[in-house]
Amino acid sequence: MKRLALWLLSLPLAATAQTPETSCITAGRLDEGGRWAPLFRSVRLLDGAGQPVVVRQKSDLQKVRAAALSEPALLSTCEGNQALQRGEASPSPKTPVPALKPGTVSVAGVGFPKLQVGGELVELKVQLSSEQIVMVSR
Repeated sequence: MKRLALWLLSLPLAATAQTPETSCITAGRLDEGGRWAPLFRSVRLLDGAGQPVVVRQKSDLQKVRAAALSEPALLSTCEGNQALQRGEASPSPKTPVPALKPGTVSVAGVGFPKLQVGGELVELKVQLSSEQIVMVSR
């Protein structure tokens, strides 16, 4: 009985250990005027009823509750509305990186990290499980 109780207590820790810290994907970019520039064609934005979200202005993105992916989407650290830092000057070697498998995923929030050259990324904070993660080369 004691072993069963210890095992049950360890379940939340095991589930936490399998959940990646990187739980955001990029859906596209907004230019300085707030227009899509571009929306990634592999990411379809959906509302709570599973219907496509038509984005005419930035505030329309608050309706997004899910995303349908037609190809893997790279997972990244969520930046929220912070300005993005400059990356390395020289490209790093291609290595396997975590990505979200194609399919539909729940969206917990939308962020707009500021780009250094103007405009913003559209960042989707996704709710995922370890079964939805695949490694891809970038």
